Amino acid sequence: MNEELKLTYLVRQALSHAVEDLDEKTVSRLHEARMEALSRQRVAIGRLGLAGIGLKTGVSLPAYGRTFIAAFALLLGVAFTYVWTHFEQAAQNEEIDSALLSDDLPPAAYLDKGFQAWLDRSSQSSQ
Repeated sequence: MNEELKLTYLVRQALSHAVEDLDEKTVSRLHEARMEALSRQRVAIGRLGLAGIGLKTGVSLPAYGRTFIAAFALLLGVAFTYVWTHFEQAAQNEEIDSALLSDDLPPAAYLDKGFQAWLDRSSQSSQ
C-alpha cells in the first residue's frame, strides 16, 4: 500500500508541474471540463427505497426513521413467528386429542394412578 501512495504522490506532482507550463486558456478549459465531469458523476444517496420506488419523490428519512422502520419490521417478524408457532402447537395438540378420543381406552383411564403404574411396569419389562 505504501508503494501505491508513493506512485500516487509522484503522478500528482508530475501533473502539477505540467499544468504550470500550460497557458491560462488551456488551464481554464481543463478546469471547466473537470467541473462538468464532477457534476455528471453519480453520487450515492442515503435514502430508503424499494427497487426504485420512492426515490423520485425526493423524500429521505432521517436516521431515526430508518431505525424505527427496522425495529418495526423486526417486531413484525417476531409476532409472526409467535403466531405461527402457536398454530403449530395447536395442530399438534389436535392430533394428540384425536388419537386419545379415537382410541378404545376411555380418556378417564389415562388419569388413573394405576394406569401410570402399569405403564411403568410394562416399559421396564419390555427393556
